[in-house]
Amino acid sequence: MSAWDLYETRIVNRGGTKRNAAILQEVRKVQSKLPLNPSYTHVTIDDIPQDVAIINSDNLNEKTIIAMPGEDIKHGGLVYWMDNRWLITERDANATMYVRGKMLQCNYLLKWVDKDHVIHEQWCVVEDGTKYLTGEYESRNFEATRGDSRIAITIARNEHTAKLNRENRFIVDDPDSEIKLAYLLTKPLKLGWSYNNMGCYKFVLQEVTATDNDNFELSIADYYKHFPKNATVDPTLHIEIRPENIDEDTGKEVWL
Repeated sequence: MSAWDLYETRIVNRGGTKRNAAILQEVRKVQSKLPLNPSYTHVTIDDIPQDVAIINSDNLNEKTIIAMPGEDIKHGGLVYWMDNRWLITERDANATMYVRGKMLQCNYLLKWVDKDHVIHEQWCVVEDGTKYLTGEYESRNFEATRGDSRIAITIARNEHTAKLNRENRFIVDDPDSEIKLAYLLTKPLKLGWSYNNMGCYKFVLQEVTATDNDNFELSIADYYKHFPKNATVDPTLHIEIRPENIDEDTGKEVWL
């Protein structure tokens, strides 16, 4: 190798330009010092192990997550950390040196049945939704008093949640509550927190009257529209059970 080739190699290794050299210097600094920082921790994102830094904020249920240089974090990813689940609701598009995002602590496992009779469950963030419009216009000439509870749900975008619309009902309440509340998705906002087909949805739901089709034990609304009342399905199995798979004599499922 000539002296000129050796010089060019050294320049490339240092970044090639002053800007790239500064970026490379900062990246190497982060790679060497971040593992020594108390914020450095081991997590799983969508069940994949990853080492990241998690920075506290004034809101205890909100954290900043920072990936190591050269690694990424998924916008809408579910983080398991400190025996809790956290949803990455924002991701900084500027990933010149490292990727950072914001994650919120999940507080509810939402369950529903789709039109193909498949049970889904997904962790989400439930908050008070009285500050949001319901997304519906209706007459004020009510002849009966009804509940007016309103909630907002932040949930990751995927092939299953993308199908949710105004027809979907959910049971959202404390698992130990004696009378659980039912909600109707009235404002399916799907473009607010998602970019490049990744991210989160923020839905607004309004309280509706519970029906006999709701399964309060499993916290799944309209459950009995898809399964007979004498059938039992474990929602953690994620197995497709169709009504025609029910034995008429025993009333139990026929597993295919």
